[in-house]
Amino acid sequence: MRYLIIAFVVAGIGGALAQDAAKPTPAVHARRTPRPSQPLPPDAQGALQEYRFADSVQAMQAPDAPAATPVQSATPVGTSVPKGFKPKTDVPLDPTAKQAVQMSEAWRDERNEPAPGPDGRVLFSYGAGLPTAVCAPLRICIIELQPGEKLIGEPHIGDSVRWNVAPSMYGKGDTATSLIVIKPQASGLDTDLLVTTDRRAYYLRLVSKPDAYVARVAFAYPEDDAAERKWQEQVAKQREQAKAATRVVDMAPGAMDSLFFDYRISGGDVNMRPVRVLDDGVKTYIQMNPAVKHREAPVLVVVDGDGKPDMVNYRVKGDVYVVDRLFDHAQLIIGAGKKAKKVEIVRAEAGSKG
Repeated sequence: MRYLIIAFVVAGIGGALAQDAAKPTPAVHARRTPRPSQPLPPDAQGALQEYRFADSVQAMQAPDAPAATPVQSATPVGTSVPKGFKPKTDVPLDPTAKQAVQMSEAWRDERNEPAPGPDGRVLFSYGAGLPTAVCAPLRICIIELQPGEKLIGEPHIGDSVRWNVAPSMYGKGDTATSLIVIKPQASGLDTDLLVTTDRRAYYLRLVSKPDAYVARVAFAYPEDDAAERKWQEQVAKQREQAKAATRVVDMAPGAMDSLFFDYRISGGDVNMRPVRVLDDGVKTYIQMNPAVKHREAPVLVVVDGDGKPDMVNYRVKGDVYVVDRLFDHAQLIIGAGKKAKKVEIVRAEAGSKG
């Protein structure tokens, strides 16, 4: 009986709303005349109170009630979460992945000892472990790259909300130095930073402290330094060779600019083997061991394209053989026949052709 009463009430309300909708609409500025509401039977009022329909019915019966709006379901059909469902917060790792994680952790934990650098820089050895930049709120931290190194794209930071990262630069041309300016917005933060350049990729840890911070972080590059030392040693060696040649040989003005040192020397013994061989583009200079003055001097011949030795004009000045021409292959010979000792001298450019 109660459900019939509810159906009757709802049907009555629907009919009343339909009649109101069918009536002609009054003028826009006309005042709407309130229609007196009809009281509900006592049984219907109790049922409505039990099912919480009373407030809604009274609101719809009010003279100035707005048009009814369809109610959308908060949860779409078919998307409800099953009871007892728990999303994954972790994924198991196989042995290979675990080993990779351990290797990465070992590199991050590796001690990268900082060293003092010029102008307040704190130097970390690139690639020797995870460097850490310590910053503080209201302070600027600078990460300085290698001179001439250029940034590629924007740096990537793990926490882009509470850290401010901006590029900067000083210097001009090939010696311009790129900077990364970092400012944390709060203390107690811990994240990481990736910086990519035209030479390498930098991976750093960033932490923020209330007061402690490192103003300038820079890097030392052991591999580049070793390569640079080799070049410097080679240049110094060539300069020393040039100086040694000028000490014993009178060269034409400007000949120093065209010196060529790349000759291969093989065979013979230490007493007859040249110390160095060079040419200035016109003449060839063979500097012998000073002990040759007290021993039998070898004879110099030039080997032609068919492998036959030819005599060549040369003169000896001190311990230097001066040959008035260039050659690709020559020999220093002591003795004759099968017992002859020979030193082979080959110009590198000629050797590369063969």
